[in-house]
Amino acid sequence: MTAMKLMRLLQTDLYRAVVHADFWIAALLFGALCFTAEGYWDAGRSITVLELALSYPAEEVSGRFLLSDYHLFLAGIGPYNLMFAPILAALPSIPAFCQERRNGYLRLLIPRCGVTRRCFSLWLSALLSGGLAVTVGYGLYGLCCWVLFPGLTAETAQWITVPVWSGILAQLAGAFFFGMVAALLPVLLAGVSKNACFILCTAFALFYTYCNLLDSLSNRLFDCGELEKSFQVMMFYPTSVFQCFSGHQPWRLALWIGGAAVVLGLLRLSMARRFDKGA
Repeated sequence: MTAMKLMRLLQTDLYRAVVHADFWIAALLFGALCFTAEGYWDAGRSITVLELALSYPAEEVSGRFLLSDYHLFLAGIGPYNLMFAPILAALPSIPAFCQERRNGYLRLLIPRCGVTRRCFSLWLSALLSGGLAVTVGYGLYGLCCWVLFPGLTAETAQWITVPVWSGILAQLAGAFFFGMVAALLPVLLAGVSKNACFILCTAFALFYTYCNLLDSLSNRLFDCGELEKSFQVMMFYPTSVFQCFSGHQPWRLALWIGGAAVVLGLLRLSMARRFDKGA
């Protein structure tokens, strides 16, 4: 009976998140930001994927692995995707949860399901919807690459060491996990605030600060000649999950899963200690 209540609650939360317009807005925005990633480097200048699609000579694109649809798909996660990921991953779920708290519906729901089940359902549905939004957006970007850029030829295919389908699935799996990681901070902040704008903006600022600190520390170690330590620091970068799904130290995914479990515990603690139980 308890498990059935939890499954119904989770199903409702997921359905509400995925069918809402915010989910598709987040997915489209994430896909659009992929076009701002660096697609090629030419004559000392970084060229974005959008520039390649709009203005790069077609004869220079054809027959080159670095300008193929497959390689540009892999290169689609750029700095703007990383920067805005916490907002886009949280957009399908967090505003709806904040509205649920503000309109008093949560006061009626908690006596029926309990604080623990409500927190678990919010946590899991937010992570899953965030991962789905990022995956759908990235997948749409991949379809655009397939339409706009030439595919791999027999000559260019020799540059890849794994089957194309395997590389695409690994990248999409990485995008899904990346979306879940990006949603962790907004979920945690949802336990202390009912203001969706505050949650999204604060998560953006904290996520940006965290990434900048890792960048600074890694660069400092690199300048000091500590190359191994510099690379190890970057393993805690959110986008490093893509490398895990490509077979590079996949055990590090357990660290992010552990972090997600800590977020669930803190969310449960913050909601339970409130006099209104989060409502």
